[in-house]
Amino acid sequence: MYGVTGLPGSGKSIISRIAKKENIHTISMGDVIRKEAELNNCSTAQAAVNLRKKYGNNVVADRCVKHIQNHAKNHRFKKKAQVKKIHNKNKNKAPRKYKKIEQDVYIIEGIRSPYEVKYFKKFFKNFKVIAIHSNPESRFNRLKRRKRSDDSTDFKKFQERDRRELKFGIGNVISLADYMLINEGPIQIFKNNVRALITNEIKPKKHKSRNKNKIKQNRKFKKGRKQYQKYDPRKHHSKTNRR
Repeated sequence: MYGVTGLPGSGKSIISRIAKKENIHTISMGDVIRKEAELNNCSTAQAAVNLRKKYGNNVVADRCVKHIQNHAKNHRFKKKAQVKKIHNKNKNKAPRKYKKIEQDVYIIEGIRSPYEVKYFKKFFKNFKVIAIHSNPESRFNRLKRRKRSDDSTDFKKFQERDRRELKFGIGNVISLADYMLINEGPIQIFKNNVRALITNEIKPKKHKSRNKNKIKQNRKFKKGRKQYQKYDPRKHHSKTNRR
């Protein structure tokens, strides 16, 4: 389980898009706030503050956890579980069966406070944080090009949004992150670094069992083994007399 943090415009959505292409399920904490803002007909800034005042600091994290739990249950029902047989020492008893369920990987985008990190770690033991750093000018230019409902073309409002995010504690989350990505310069370099992180750290690797390879090698050796005929002295003696 991985969480992505960073100030607005740093490039969190790029990680989500690349992860989706790699068949990794992503959850956006910002989407939870935007839905709340639509229901109450208010700005995302007011929705974020009102949610935490009404339900506590972990309200958005709690909704994300419930979403992951529901998605994992549905995914397990749809996916065919592998079944293995365990042979008992007693030959009279039938072999028991158990289901082997593979663990799924999830990415949570938009972590803002240390409270949310602690909350996620209660449910997911191997929870790790990925932080993205980018300077204010680069982030502001990206937000102007993005033109989302909660983005502003006014630099002062942009700075106010940064200060609001920092009050939630996002600075502490970034400083204590397990991974740090720098989003400066050509965007393709940042995308390549994201892909490298996903393939090397996030995406689970399938290891081939050594026992299966040994069994295959032995089978090939047995099939290819030559069968030599037994030595018969009579046949050998008859051939020498003919000569």
